[in-house]
Amino acid sequence: MRTPKIIFTWAVAAIFVVIPATIFSQTEKLDIFEYTPPKGWTKTPKDGVMVYIDSNKTAGTFCVLSVYPSSQSAGSPQKDFSNEWNELIVKPFKTEANPKTENQTEDGWTTVSGAAQIEDNGIKSYVILTTVSGYGRVVSTYAILNDQSYLEQIGAFLTSVKMDKAKALAASKPLPPTTSAATTANNSAYLDFDPFPGMPGFQPPKPLLGRLRKTITMADLVGKWELGGASVTSYFNSSSGNYSSTDTSFFGQWYTIRANGTYDSHFQGRSSNQTIRESDTGTITLDGGFIIIQSTKSPALKNQFVAFMVQPDGAAILSLLYIGDGAPYNVDQLRGNCQHTQGYVSCMGGSEWVRRP
Repeated sequence: MRTPKIIFTWAVAAIFVVIPATIFSQTEKLDIFEYTPPKGWTKTPKDGVMVYIDSNKTAGTFCVLSVYPSSQSAGSPQKDFSNEWNELIVKPFKTEANPKTENQTEDGWTTVSGAAQIEDNGIKSYVILTTVSGYGRVVSTYAILNDQSYLEQIGAFLTSVKMDKAKALAASKPLPPTTSAATTANNSAYLDFDPFPGMPGFQPPKPLLGRLRKTITMADLVGKWELGGASVTSYFNSSSGNYSSTDTSFFGQWYTIRANGTYDSHFQGRSSNQTIRESDTGTITLDGGFIIIQSTKSPALKNQFVAFMVQPDGAAILSLLYIGDGAPYNVDQLRGNCQHTQGYVSCMGGSEWVRRP
């Protein structure tokens, strides 16, 4: 594999040139986004994201093109780009936070593009992120490539893009509280309503610290996560009522998840004056609304995805419910078991994973 000598201005310039239609394939649509993907590339829909892949094993070259559905705009094209760059590029690939950008505005839509070099598992490549903002919505697409020959096809793809203004305006309108999650799924990558409002007899909810995503991808899970818990039990003599002893139990677990779905984990717990430390490896897979953790030492753990939220400081919180072989919770059950009394979603019998910024 050879490392391409791509400079930023060249990469961005290729985006805005008109490319002959000979490398186009059939037009496709995703949400408010209409486009023509490169001809002959392998298409792999994954968790609402359209992924197109091309590679040449002989030359050692590859390109991965990902197209995301629209979400609510942050209020300006530059903010939209910064948010998407941080979420889609910085977190999984640990690259620079503020790349140089190029802007272009037409018919109420503003395109912002930026590029950077990344390295994953020792493989150097380049990533180009493009956001299109307008009429209250933003769509994102990025390409990861290790050879400059793909710039022409990326430019052709972006030149083919057409935006649906009517759908954007309809999707940007606030949804009523009774709107179902299924309806929201067609409009945005984020929930535009509170799925866990306050209920009588429960502690009042606090405002959510960030936006809840409808679904997640493996890229959202990349990084180091932690979860844990503790309990203190005091014992008293049943006859005299005098204090006898106290038992403190706690545990902490850390998962380091990679882009290919593999993970390393470390566990430490203490109960009844005994400390347990364990390490493990395995894989994590996404299957519809479920996250399946397959350890190399124990049976698979099937968890129902409940919520994924990124806070303004960059911290992420993943809320799960372990269901094993049981039936998944329906909407009413989730609303009865899950709240956000601390600003993030937590469920009775569930777990909250935290990825610190």
